[in-house]
Amino acid sequence: LAALPEALPLDLHCVLCVAENAIGPDAQRNDDVVTMYSGKTVEITNTDAEGRLVLADGIAYACRHLSPKVIVDLATLTGAQKQVTGALFAGVMANTEQAEALAVAAGKYSGDVVYPYVFCPELHMRELDSEVADMRNSTLNPNNAPASVAGLFIHSHLPTGFAGQWVHVDM
Repeated sequence: LAALPEALPLDLHCVLCVAENAIGPDAQRNDDVVTMYSGKTVEITNTDAEGRLVLADGIAYACRHLSPKVIVDLATLTGAQKQVTGALFAGVMANTEQAEALAVAAGKYSGDVVYPYVFCPELHMRELDSEVADMRNSTLNPNNAPASVAGLFIHSHLPTGFAGQWVHVDM
């Protein structure tokens, strides 16, 4: 950000979403149900999938308090990313084809290349079905696009009717 001109013609905000996977008496356990900042409830089915919880809270917070037109979230979210894109590409998911194309072009331009994940909520959201909460925090079938499902988990915490563009980068 230091390389940017002082007077940008836009508001730029950074919301840090940091998680520590710690052990102890207050740590999350499988089968816990938590209420997210978005108001949705989540069944914890994988305590190692804590990053997506804070990232989902971060985008919900940004939408509620900052009224963004564009959200870009960056994370080392899934080990599955390397299975999808390899060690030299990040995965990218977006809610519009335009945002996806811009992310791919920016990656090519900068040398930080990205490859699109499958964005198909109508097929993959069922991977997050839960009998005790609005959703679970990890996929039912670990062989059914887990990197895409993790991105959809984050996407599902955008407010209904979010008119902006959302880009998720899993690196």
